[in-house]
Amino acid sequence: MKQNLIVMFLLISFGSQAQGFLTSKNIKIDFSGFVRNDFIFDSRKNVCACDHLLEFFPYEPVYDENGEDIYAQPNAHFLNTFSRFGTRFSGLELGKATVSGYIEVDFTGYSPTNGIRLRHAYTSFVWPKTTLLFGRAWHPTFIEKVYPSVLNENTGLPFQVFNRSPQLRLTHHLAKNLDFIAGAVYQFNYANDGPDGKTYRYQREAVVPNLHAQLQFFNENWVAGAAVDWKSILPRNATAGTNGTFKTTEKLNTWAALAYLKYTKNKFEFKAKSMYGQNVNESLLPGGYAVASLDASTGTETYTPLNHMYNWVNFTYGQTWKFGFFAGYLKNLGTSENPIGPFYGMATDIDMVYKISPQLIYTYKNFMFGWEMSWTTAAYGDIDYTNFGKIKNAENVTNFRNMLSVAYNF
Repeated sequence: MKQNLIVMFLLISFGSQAQGFLTSKNIKIDFSGFVRNDFIFDSRKNVCACDHLLEFFPYEPVYDENGEDIYAQPNAHFLNTFSRFGTRFSGLELGKATVSGYIEVDFTGYSPTNGIRLRHAYTSFVWPKTTLLFGRAWHPTFIEKVYPSVLNENTGLPFQVFNRSPQLRLTHHLAKNLDFIAGAVYQFNYANDGPDGKTYRYQREAVVPNLHAQLQFFNENWVAGAAVDWKSILPRNATAGTNGTFKTTEKLNTWAALAYLKYTKNKFEFKAKSMYGQNVNESLLPGGYAVASLDASTGTETYTPLNHMYNWVNFTYGQTWKFGFFAGYLKNLGTSENPIGPFYGMATDIDMVYKISPQLIYTYKNFMFGWEMSWTTAAYGDIDYTNFGKIKNAENVTNFRNMLSVAYNF
């Protein structure tokens, strides 16, 4: 009883002090978003998400008794679920920090009839030289200042990170044109694959967050930076072997490293990014891992990650009428050790993917009309278990996508 009274006294004292420390000043609510409709034509069936809005790469051919590819089926869609609504709250001050909150939704929820999907939900604390973000936002490897300017909602997939996750992110101004960015991220909707399917349990039970560090240079014309990213997952918490069931703590620790740049002058903009990544399929990128060894008596496994290179370049020119071009290339470099299987992840039997995509966009005030064509080729093959899981006997398959979009921004 005495301890409860002490705790209550401390809470009341802290609350009264916080009321004087946290002040409101010109509370403001801003709304933003757009209404958008997309017409999409594909020359064949694709691996995709969000009702075909997020195109990754074409399906591997499946042949019928006559030798015809079942997936070589043209299809068309008319969708409006990419429409988006965001709300920003500002006006609070915490000591010398300004405090704001942001929440954003779209309508690509996971149901046959679509529903509201949470995109962002975070609070920002901004001091003169430091910003602290707490909540769901783009993963730090996304690079919000340098991402592809494309019409497709996939924002450069499968060559560009696509991941919004709960995180604590610190941005500190080291110098006038140099920022240090550090992040601690936990998975939720965007999660790794594994023995129990796609779930954030693997990282949750590994306990330690996904850690990120980045340096970013910027001035009037340039943005350039480099980053490293580290993650640990626990694929299984128990194994079964010939001698029974046993608890296991075998983890898989993986790295990613990236570099990027952007150059802007007048109506011209050029962007590029390259990333080496191990088991980054939580960011909707091809990748994963495999079992490297197995103790039959206990069922204990060790794991080896798939290694990939992801590259893209993008330029745009214009203002009212804007022409753009995007090109991406990714390569499966195989596993770090010879695998015995199984493999867990996304597109573990793809050797490489490339895409070329021109676009033309007209913008007048709040109105936008755009056209984009994408040529995406993926090389499917057989996993070579004797050569670090690399792909052999690869054959190419291609999809052509044409997309028309009309949007009103507010």
